[in-house]
Amino acid sequence: MEDRVIPFKRPGADPPGSWGVPALLLGAEMQIERERTALTQKQVLAKARVRVSPSVYSRIENGEMRIDKPAVVEVLLDALGVRPGPRRQQLLQLARDASVEGWASSVRTRARAAYREAVPDSMLRLASLEEWAVRQIVIDTNVVSGVLQTPRYRAVVTRRTLLASQRQHAERVIEVRGLRAEKFQARLPRTTFFIQRSALYADFGEPGMMVEQLQFLLRYVDDLGSPVAIRVIAVEDPLAIQVASLIRLSFAKGAFAAPDVIYTEAGGRAEFHRGPIAGEDVDGDYLDYQDLSDTVIQLAPGPMPSRELIVEALSWHRDRL
Repeated sequence: MEDRVIPFKRPGADPPGSWGVPALLLGAEMQIERERTALTQKQVLAKARVRVSPSVYSRIENGEMRIDKPAVVEVLLDALGVRPGPRRQQLLQLARDASVEGWASSVRTRARAAYREAVPDSMLRLASLEEWAVRQIVIDTNVVSGVLQTPRYRAVVTRRTLLASQRQHAERVIEVRGLRAEKFQARLPRTTFFIQRSALYADFGEPGMMVEQLQFLLRYVDDLGSPVAIRVIAVEDPLAIQVASLIRLSFAKGAFAAPDVIYTEAGGRAEFHRGPIAGEDVDGDYLDYQDLSDTVIQLAPGPMPSRELIVEALSWHRDRL
């Protein structure tokens, strides 16, 4: 185990949201080291004698947070028994890379407390991982996918769907979601969006807004050279597990060995599920959501039938003008 090398290399210049994938890899490798020594997380912290709470250590292993103090990782590696050598240096490099702020982190860091409320930790991590992703599968059951929303649609949907505790931050949430959409538009990673048919007929009392939104979707559909594809889930309820949104992110395996990550939203709760790395058992929840996304891919119609379904919805909203 001591001689195992992490196949991690940067694919060129650092992307602005680079902490997500290094944190993911660092946490997975630290967990392997801890399990190799048969230590619990509390035992590692006791050996390290460092001011890190058990919850923070758990988040580090799960790759959930930016490492704002890479030196702490060095102390934890001592407690894990990782001796000086290439592997230790690679882990320390991951810790340094995992300290780089992404655009979402920067927004929250430099803003007032109200902005911090508008950018939850789940958004920080998702935004960072998205900037690394080379392939995405996005499934939305209630609304048009966030990064495909027009400004007018985004404003209405955000105000209608925010939890009561966040409604006071609606304007800031709308702004941050708009920034995320801009970042997606600038990168355009290879992405397939699966949108529930009923979402195309959502009645927000503004048929003109829906006409504008569906016309925007058609521009993607009709651009045959675009890396973005849109499929409409025609079956009313094809999902074995109910989620409002699911994003499956894949990373460049040729550049670094980062496992896929699946992000889900359900009942106002956001969760991340990491695929296995070499020698690990597969997490049960990850398998369930992987199967779910595979099922949706199989059930959704192809590009032309999906286009027809969008056109039908567009005609329906136009008739209501």
